[in-house]
Amino acid sequence: MMYRKIIRNDVRDSKLITATTTIFITVAAMLVALAMILSVNLAGSIDTLMEKTQSPHYMQMHTGELNESRLAKFVKDNGNVAAYEASEFLNLSGSDIEIGEHSFADSVEDNGLAVQNKNLDYFVDMDNQPIQPQPGELYVPVAFKKQGFAKIGDKAKIAGKTFTVTGFLRDGTMNSQMAGSKRLLLHQKDYDELFSKGRLEYIIEFRLKDPSKLNQFESAYKKAGLEVNGPSGSHRLFKLGNAMSDGIMIGILLLISLLVVLMTFMCIRFTLLAKIEEDYREIGVMKAIGLQIRDIKKIYLAKYAAISVVGSLLGYLISLPMSYLLLKNIKLFMGESNNEGLSWVLAIIGVAAVMLLIIVYVYSLLNRFKKVSAVEAIRFSGSNEKVNTKTRFNLRKLTFFSVDTCLGIIDIFNRKKIYLTMLLVFIISTFIMIVPALVYHTTSSDAFVENMGFSRKVDIGTSLYQSTNNAKFEQKIENYLEQDPDVADFSKIVTKNFDVKDAGTTDNVLSVELGNHQKFPVDYLKGNAPKKANELALSTINAEEYRKKVGDSMILIRDGQEETFTVCGIYANLFNGGKTAKATFKDEKATNIWTDIYIRLKDSAKVTQKMTQYKKDLPFAKMNNAREYRDQTFGSTIQSLRLISVGALVVALVITALITSLFMKLLLAKHKKEIAALKAIGFTNQRINQQYLSRSLTVLVLGLTIGTLLSMTVGKAMSGLVASALGGVNVQLTGSLLIYLGCPLLMLVVTVLATKAVTAQAGKIEIAENLKD
Repeated sequence: MMYRKIIRNDVRDSKLITATTTIFITVAAMLVALAMILSVNLAGSIDTLMEKTQSPHYMQMHTGELNESRLAKFVKDNGNVAAYEASEFLNLSGSDIEIGEHSFADSVEDNGLAVQNKNLDYFVDMDNQPIQPQPGELYVPVAFKKQGFAKIGDKAKIAGKTFTVTGFLRDGTMNSQMAGSKRLLLHQKDYDELFSKGRLEYIIEFRLKDPSKLNQFESAYKKAGLEVNGPSGSHRLFKLGNAMSDGIMIGILLLISLLVVLMTFMCIRFTLLAKIEEDYREIGVMKAIGLQIRDIKKIYLAKYAAISVVGSLLGYLISLPMSYLLLKNIKLFMGESNNEGLSWVLAIIGVAAVMLLIIVYVYSLLNRFKKVSAVEAIRFSGSNEKVNTKTRFNLRKLTFFSVDTCLGIIDIFNRKKIYLTMLLVFIISTFIMIVPALVYHTTSSDAFVENMGFSRKVDIGTSLYQSTNNAKFEQKIENYLEQDPDVADFSKIVTKNFDVKDAGTTDNVLSVELGNHQKFPVDYLKGNAPKKANELALSTINAEEYRKKVGDSMILIRDGQEETFTVCGIYANLFNGGKTAKATFKDEKATNIWTDIYIRLKDSAKVTQKMTQYKKDLPFAKMNNAREYRDQTFGSTIQSLRLISVGALVVALVITALITSLFMKLLLAKHKKEIAALKAIGFTNQRINQQYLSRSLTVLVLGLTIGTLLSMTVGKAMSGLVASALGGVNVQLTGSLLIYLGCPLLMLVVTVLATKAVTAQAGKIEIAENLKD
């Protein structure tokens, strides 16, 4: 009852400080709960989708004839295959697909038709149940719903035949918006009628008994001379695609939540120290009348324990409706998570941990009561702070500043410990502002395609998979480009498979891209592109699997002979299964797997026009527009990152304003006697305000400098770790003057306004009352 009355009276006397502290705890608890709920549900939903669809552990796309008996014999002899399927994918021209009012003529993706599989890689509905469409029915990817391309009941015209959109499907391998292909599901009868309208591709898929032996299986498949005329993919890459969009958002949210928790501790430190300063005389009286320190601590601990409980509970309750909103995208694309119950439990544990840490932290801060002298507290009405006056700075040395500014700066050096907390606040606020802005700026820039394995100098990329007429088609494309006056440059890259001698065996096969890699370079995580014939660059996934780093040796088998190469670089790649290598040597004997021809135009503004022309004149080649690929596959992710960066900016500015206000309030409470003395010798309120403004601005400049440097170094390293966890993609964060100058200017404005608003109270400090001792 006594503690309840004390808490009620204290809240009534310090409404602003109590509200600010509660808000910080609420936000920290909310963010921690959200990070827990979203991350656990994302992982659970992906696992559920992959299990319900029976996604393949290894997939090989193939254009051309399929030798089914040879494939069946390979499966029988291999022993590690639990199930396999050679399904058909009928690739259609985008202009042949129209759903509702939307035409797919400008789509950079491969959109095609498929029927329900029999053994694995099932198409499932919104309840994650296998779909069995009826004649005339069409099921479209759930990504079309998200993008607003289709809704149930829409009429769809596919290669001249009319369908009704009956529902949306989830596709374990091509579900992500990042996937380069999308499959539309229909009945076998409708598929047969449209068969002559498209280009047939086979999707050869395997579920393994022991997925840990995927590398050995992939090598065995390639060595068996089976169909490889197309890109391949693995279970890991499918999971990466499904996790990338929401995973980036959750990673940034987790980072911000951890930083806000740190800020919450600093906020509590400010408010508690300010409260102790205001109550210094009362604390001295309580000690003088015989109250034990533990009893005095309980009085203060009761309030902060109550605030912690209320703030944590509010944070958790607010996180629930917010999590439902943020989980909508995850549930739309992948369905319910089997770990949803666990996510709520972990969220409660996370919030409870924050609450307990706050209480323990407050209890440790209250140990300073041991240093309070009852006599000094009653006599001086404030802490008799020991100030280190041994500083190298004095007024004479700082001639380029006004006297008031000098006094403020000198006070910082004399009381370094108390200003350190404010410095940390500014550093963290800067970090919260700049890092999400850097992530958004990087992903929305043209250079981002280089992080995925696609040179930004490329305007158009053509892919040509192996066929009986491949050499003729290659020559036709090269002749065509040489005669095109709009082409500035082009480069042909041919991919071939080579056996790798590793750990004494030659069971592994490496897909090597051969050609000039200097013309259209990608971004390298380490090292650089191959220049010499004995140099080899590896994708991040291959470098990890072969345990190679720059400078290591690697042995390839060429025409039956061992040849040693030096690893010169490591790069990221989200194309062709993410498992590639680059080299410059010439090889006429190994079979071509596919050929890429990269094109740079003299005028990049003509990309759309030239794409239309090339598709018409070179129909046998697959065309990709690098910029459109980024926009169509990463568009929704980029928009989410934009919202996160704006939200982080607002959070950082609000935190800066609140902490600056609390810190200035603490300083005013500690400096009452000093302020009264200054006023007594003739300092005006304006000059005193100037001293405090110089304090906050000096600390701000230091904080901004350190925070910006940390964002450019530690922030980039942390982003790299997140990207690596998501699949080894190399993300080199880039910034702009708007970020590096605009964010600090906003913090400067907020700090000045907050400081002036609080230090205006210095005018109310009475000289007589504070100098009477």
